[in-house]
Amino acid sequence: MASKPQGFSVDTRPNKAVVVDSLIRDISIDACIFDLIDNSIDAARETIYKFDKSADQNKPPASYENFKIEIKTDGDQFSIIDNCGGITQDDLAKSVLRFGQRSSHKSGIGVFGVGLNRAIFKLGTLINIESDTGREKCTLELNTPEYIQDEHNWNLPAYKYPSGKTIGTSIKTKGLSSETSRLLSDKSWQKSFAKETGRRYGKFIEKGLQIQLNDEYIESKLIQLRANSPYGKETKFFKLSESITVYMEAGQHEKHKFSAEPDWDKDANRPLTPEFGWTVFCNERAVIISDQTWKTGWSGKFHTQFYGFVGNVYFSSSDPEKLPWSTTKTDVDLNNPAYQATLKEMEKFVQIWRANSDDAKLKRRKEEPLTPTPSPQTPAQPEGPAHGDPSPGKASPKPAKPAPKQIAEGPVKKPVPRVDHNTFETILPDDINQLHCNDKQLALVNEAKRLNLNTLSYSGLVLIRMLFEVSSVQYLIRRGSYNTLKEKLIENRNTEREKADREPLSQTEKRNISPTLDEVIAFFESHEDIWDPAISKNIKFSLKKFAKHKEKLNSAVHNPFQLISKLEAFAIREEVLPILRHLIESNVNS
Repeated sequence: MASKPQGFSVDTRPNKAVVVDSLIRDISIDACIFDLIDNSIDAARETIYKFDKSADQNKPPASYENFKIEIKTDGDQFSIIDNCGGITQDDLAKSVLRFGQRSSHKSGIGVFGVGLNRAIFKLGTLINIESDTGREKCTLELNTPEYIQDEHNWNLPAYKYPSGKTIGTSIKTKGLSSETSRLLSDKSWQKSFAKETGRRYGKFIEKGLQIQLNDEYIESKLIQLRANSPYGKETKFFKLSESITVYMEAGQHEKHKFSAEPDWDKDANRPLTPEFGWTVFCNERAVIISDQTWKTGWSGKFHTQFYGFVGNVYFSSSDPEKLPWSTTKTDVDLNNPAYQATLKEMEKFVQIWRANSDDAKLKRRKEEPLTPTPSPQTPAQPEGPAHGDPSPGKASPKPAKPAPKQIAEGPVKKPVPRVDHNTFETILPDDINQLHCNDKQLALVNEAKRLNLNTLSYSGLVLIRMLFEVSSVQYLIRRGSYNTLKEKLIENRNTEREKADREPLSQTEKRNISPTLDEVIAFFESHEDIWDPAISKNIKFSLKKFAKHKEKLNSAVHNPFQLISKLEAFAIREEVLPILRHLIESNVNS
């Protein structure tokens, strides 16, 4: 008889040395420190959400005032100290240092569960962590060589104390390698790191976050778009899903001048070249900066035709794992569906810039002047619905930095109040999804997001009419119904011509035919099947209201005696907004 097999266990435990080496092998010192800054910002955000009950956790906070991160480096040690909220005993015991434990921060930037581990193993061999939440204080010390040698014990001793009421976290590292020691003490590296930090965290700094490197405050280094560019600025906001929004802006570098402009200076333009290209943000944290490669849609070599171009893409999500960043957060995930969809939109923005650049060159050859547009004198725009403040803008001059304030157990400073979208004064709210908008429609929607109906009531009513006409045509094209409308128009126009004993429409006239406002409304009323049944009732009601207001919208343009009050203008907007939103946002599968 065959002998009975004996069971045994196969050891699959990882080797500590291999785990640690795989974590730190391809990570730079800069990226490790950025991971620690990410953790501090996530803690600050959680503190804001905790104490400000009005804050929407699906959106970035409007302010990081009172939060501070202090970084100190020299040849002997590295430290990062913040006042951003502290680590609880439970989190320190169960998740913070556990390899691969995913972040649970809503709208966070510390995502993949390896950042803190990576940083402390990379930076040195003797690590001290001290954290105080205001309720409890915890400390932990790690001797890396001893930890790695003990293959059987994956736990670390930590200690809990009563709170010292100095809220925040301190991470101090000694036992630096010779390479790390030389780098951290190098003045040129410190200068370069401060600039990179100012670009990667510029949005947070502009919202009040203080970051210090060796007692020097780091300023925001975001590249600004030129406010008075001859060709203006292109913007687009859209939702790729219920949890992912994208805001895009592109235009001219604030210091760049076209050769056709009177004050063009080639030598002044030359140093700006490294600052051209696309910068991609995930939850307000810059991932790639001024990219001029195929990753951001540049086919072939980035050449002089694109000089002056600056574009920013802001991806936002309450679930940071869905955003297109690599595990080091210094590159984009090209396979991410959200990034693939957005890349197509980025390429459209580049084509607009190409046309502007060609126009500027043509004006130079013809010796025609290219003059700046007047700088807009507009009030600050309200914060966007899901992507934070959509346009970075120039940071306001800041007074001398105060000493860091400790955050006591209680409410933090209230963020900047948000605009109630039920009382917004523009024609369209900021959260209109522009994914399906191109060319003229996109320009009109952007104007409608900016035009204040309270101060420009008549202009607003004209724009409402234009929006309806253009958006109706684009909607029918997406639905595959526009040819049906054109055929009906041709039939009706030819019937009228026959009655008037005139020749039928020529091929050119047929090709260029466009519907009147009355014809669009009549088509919608006779083709109710083009509306989604789930919302058909509301859309038809809004269409009926629009038809009722048609005469007043027309008189705003043509009748020199027609008076329309602001209250009437707002009432019209409220009644037609549902159909405008549907025509703009709905895709072919709606």
